[in-house]
Amino acid sequence: MLLSRLAGSFKSAPKSSVTVRSFAKNNTFSLSKCNSKRIEDFAFKNANKSIFSSFRKFSTEKEEELLENQDFKKIYEQEKSEEPQPIHQTPVNDEKVTGPSDKHEFQAETRKLLDIVAKSLYTEREVFVRELVSNASDALEKARHLQSTGSALSDAELPLEVNIYSDPTKKTLIIQDSGIGMDKKDLVQFLGRIGHSGSAEFVKNMGEKGSSDIIGQFGVGFYSVFMVADKVEVFSKSAKDGSEGYLWTSDGSGSYEIAPATGVARGTKIVMHLNAKSDEFCLDSTLDRVVKKYSNFVGFPIKLNGNQINTVKPLWTMQKSQITAEEHKEFYRFISKAYDDPMMHLHFSTDSPISIRSLLYVGTRHSERYGMGQMEPGVMLFSRKVLIQAKAKILPDWLRFIKGVVDSEDLPLNLSREFLQDSALVKRIGNTLTRRILKWFDEESKKNPEVYKKFWAEFGSFFKEGVSTDMVNKEDIAKLIRLETTTEAKGTLVGFEEYKSKMKPGQEKIFYFCVPNREMAMSSPYMEAFKEAEVGVLLCYTAIDDFMIHNLQRFQGTSLESITTEEGAASLRKLTKKDEEEKADALQPIKLVTTGWFGLVRHPIYFTTCLCFV
Repeated sequence: MLLSRLAGSFKSAPKSSVTVRSFAKNNTFSLSKCNSKRIEDFAFKNANKSIFSSFRKFSTEKEEELLENQDFKKIYEQEKSEEPQPIHQTPVNDEKVTGPSDKHEFQAETRKLLDIVAKSLYTEREVFVRELVSNASDALEKARHLQSTGSALSDAELPLEVNIYSDPTKKTLIIQDSGIGMDKKDLVQFLGRIGHSGSAEFVKNMGEKGSSDIIGQFGVGFYSVFMVADKVEVFSKSAKDGSEGYLWTSDGSGSYEIAPATGVARGTKIVMHLNAKSDEFCLDSTLDRVVKKYSNFVGFPIKLNGNQINTVKPLWTMQKSQITAEEHKEFYRFISKAYDDPMMHLHFSTDSPISIRSLLYVGTRHSERYGMGQMEPGVMLFSRKVLIQAKAKILPDWLRFIKGVVDSEDLPLNLSREFLQDSALVKRIGNTLTRRILKWFDEESKKNPEVYKKFWAEFGSFFKEGVSTDMVNKEDIAKLIRLETTTEAKGTLVGFEEYKSKMKPGQEKIFYFCVPNREMAMSSPYMEAFKEAEVGVLLCYTAIDDFMIHNLQRFQGTSLESITTEEGAASLRKLTKKDEEEKADALQPIKLVTTGWFGLVRHPIYFTTCLCFV
């Protein structure tokens, strides 16, 4: 709310670095409530690069002396009191061991694999949260499937959800689900050896009736917990009526213990005693960020200390007609980490040749326009609604302005689910998406020309880059290029297809002229003959236009020719000579029908007959 109030005031303020600092001082509490990143985003959205720099400088300076402003202190305290306060739930710890524990040794190969998983398999330690939440989601999906088939579940009143609890004082982290749970046999089978996937086994047993929302494949994700924990306790109780609860315990060194326990709720509760290097995973801010990054779109509520944090829906899995404009706006801002609104979107799904579910957006602006360096890829790659790569290089580099999500069940993932193994299949996915995106832009340019004109003004340079770098698709990209032409009013843009449709009879070239602006073009001596002949010339105002034209060379079989070259002049002379010959033929005064001093003659153009002396 304060940032919105600040934005409203800022829009009416003078835009200079001096007034920005003065404005910032007068809005101290608004700025102090926002972290520096939000201040930078705000400045970027509402001003320009110099103002952005001023805000960055201001946000790092001491604020103590400015915080004495009582007016803004009053506003700050009022709005803070109006904001809903998050609840902080603690887990129910009713579990008690009721009997002796059985000690089991990991098999030799399992101990070796466990060491690899804990130390070498994953590039980022934070992915253990993704793995455990995915396992919890699978357990909930299995429980939901049992319910749908009429099977009774123990503790039927429990909601299907994932709960995460953190305790910085005890340095513990708990991830708990109310899913299908495990009995003693399952604990030995699924946690006692690496590579035995209960989810994969479930899908196999269910055959075609199995759920497509099951995530697990390899049976190694659970063991990622030992990257961050010195000791792990797993309380679990099967969903079958009459099942008992158990405690599975291990430090990951070579053995584990299983003991009976009471007070265990249906599902699985994993208690992690974090090691000294993993304190950050006790912080709500870290857990919130990691869950939203990797697992925000799993099919069940995820609560952090009692507060649901995955509130944004996976729109790409929904029917187009079910999605509102406001949901598109929320989703776009979530996945792009931006504050602008989407200008256009493409909701595309196909099962042939491979399964693809995607939702792609074009925003209203891009950062390269403001000199902030080349953008990274904007497409996030998912498999079964779980993030695989945040900045996936699945589209050509010139489409980096596209933001969105691509989800495929057919992705060839490696063991860590962080990398893709079959580069040929990934390339096919990229090619399929690229072709569909080009078709989408072509359709939009015809259905919504005004929207496309606005889009072109902001993102046209990327298409020019594409013509110059994408040899496979450059002909299709060229169809989307828009330039001014001498036969249309200033500011009116045409494409190559429209230019060709208006070419004079006998014109064999698409003529263009690289020049800084229209005024210089129209007053150039090169242009005189073309104006006199009423032949249209495409105007290229920038260096990238020139580069693009030289890389394109031809469009749909017609060569592009500069009017400054001898070839261009010769082509025009040929065109005008043919035109003059046709005119000369048309102006021949008579053609004798009969001979003699007098005869009937027929005019070749108007086909009138008269009596003439010859």
